[in-house]
Amino acid sequence: MKKLIFSLFIFGCLFFSSSLKAQYSINIDIKGNNDSILIMGHYYLDNTYAIDTAVNKKGKFSFEKKDKTLDPGIYFFSNTNGKYIEFIIDKEQKFSLSTLEEDWMKNMKVSKSKDNEIYYDYIRSTTKLSVEANELGKKKKELGEENFNKQIAQINEKNDSIKSVFMKTYPNHLLSKVLKATQYVEIPKFDNVYKKDGSVDSSAMQNQKYYYYIHHYFDNIDFQCDGLLRTPKAVFHQTYNYYWNELMKYQTKDSIFNLAVYWIEKARGSKLMFKYMVHDITERYLKSPYMGHDEIYINMINRYYASGDATWMPPSAIDKEVARARKWENSMLLKTVPDLACPDTNGIVHSLYELKAKYKILIFWSYDCGHCQTEIPKVFTFYKNFKDIYNLEVMAVNSGTDIQQWKNKVKSLNLQWLNVNGLVANYDWHDYFDVESTPLILILDKDNRIIGKKVPASNIENYIKLYDEGKIKL
Repeated sequence: MKKLIFSLFIFGCLFFSSSLKAQYSINIDIKGNNDSILIMGHYYLDNTYAIDTAVNKKGKFSFEKKDKTLDPGIYFFSNTNGKYIEFIIDKEQKFSLSTLEEDWMKNMKVSKSKDNEIYYDYIRSTTKLSVEANELGKKKKELGEENFNKQIAQINEKNDSIKSVFMKTYPNHLLSKVLKATQYVEIPKFDNVYKKDGSVDSSAMQNQKYYYYIHHYFDNIDFQCDGLLRTPKAVFHQTYNYYWNELMKYQTKDSIFNLAVYWIEKARGSKLMFKYMVHDITERYLKSPYMGHDEIYINMINRYYASGDATWMPPSAIDKEVARARKWENSMLLKTVPDLACPDTNGIVHSLYELKAKYKILIFWSYDCGHCQTEIPKVFTFYKNFKDIYNLEVMAVNSGTDIQQWKNKVKSLNLQWLNVNGLVANYDWHDYFDVESTPLILILDKDNRIIGKKVPASNIENYIKLYDEGKIKL
């Protein structure tokens, strides 16, 4: 189980945010305070944001906006010396706090905010146990290992009991959502799976546990709770990121998309979480360097943007994303590439479909492209060495505007394959394939279906080898 420390230090700069939305009034009186400036801010994912500042030389600070409300979450007050205290923002947004400079938390009193009253009661209770644990730590040698561990276990039991009682008593309190979100999902014990020879199939059992884990990973996170977005990164952000960055790393594109929909739908109806998840997952797979992940982006656009669910975006922005997705559909895996016809260096027209080979490599490149200078020679070396082994051909399409420079580059690199001028073609391949950068390398089968893309030149040999052996399934 994760151990959560609420009082996190605010590192680095505070970034100012203007993403607030109708009416709040929060007053805090810090008796004995000599700092004239107090900053109010909140957590968001992995950052902290300052949203308001109050100035007063007598320790009385007021934060209010007549036309804005605050989004729910864990907020904080911080002075210029780095001293700070956190508080809860949910439905109650007009309240007062008072404390003493010597210890903000210990002396905190709350008026007109039940949420914060019970929040501080909880924090003070657990802080007391933390102090007891620290004192025990100082006496560890004196107590002995066994006695020390016994007393620490007792403190942990008290802490768990306080947490459990709080969550049962106040199930809808933001703190209860936070506490539950930091708990690991427990994997149940499954019955043994046996091989035909009667031995335990450990691999099948491991897969069974993994399948359960990825389908229940977020069971302790309430995706209807918008306030989780504005909490210290250990609460939501790190857990959320680990899932998509690590657990989804080796999943198929279909599995990733299905799981994305599964979790997103649990946030449907929420004000902020649904928006965040749809946007975040779409952006992740828009920018993903992995082959086939563009299909996840396309599916996200079709399901949540083209459908009208992305109400936070203006129609013009949605139209732009939908248009891009439509173009990307043209280069999805197993899509058939339309026949492309262009003239070679001598002006003789050749077409892609004329190439009779088991595998074809279609390259869009430019003589003045920096990345092309390293990638194209690697592809040609592969072509020379494996042309006959794999029965493959190459059509290299020029995208540069200077025909003579293109011809000179072809000659200097001694590219003895089909070189054609893409400036003269039977269709606008640049628009069709949405070629934003070069080189764009597509690996095709004999039927001109795309079986590989985003494959670095140095990996093409291994990719075609594995595909040829039937070890890559699309």
